[in-house]
Amino acid sequence: MRKKRLLTDRSGDLQEQIIAKQSKRIADEVDAEVLRNMLCEIGWHQVIVPRPMTYEQSNELDQWLRDSIKGRHWDRGLVFLFEEERDAMWFKLRWLS
Repeated sequence: MRKKRLLTDRSGDLQEQIIAKQSKRIADEVDAEVLRNMLCEIGWHQVIVPRPMTYEQSNELDQWLRDSIKGRHWDRGLVFLFEEERDAMWFKLRWLS
């Protein structure tokens, strides 16, 4: 009987951990969507990459952003927002053509 109780207690903790992790993931997605909408409303320029990238391409893109973009930018997944329109255009020319 004692072993069964311990197993139940552990699975309860596991369920709580899973629920907490999923709740955080959903909250992060909602926060990102609110921020994205807010930035677009104040004039930032959105670019969505239509297909996933390899790990190497993603690293190259990150390096390119650090070296080439003059204004501020924000990204989440395949969605990129640029404060400056010229940065968004350079991004499109480099990564979407």
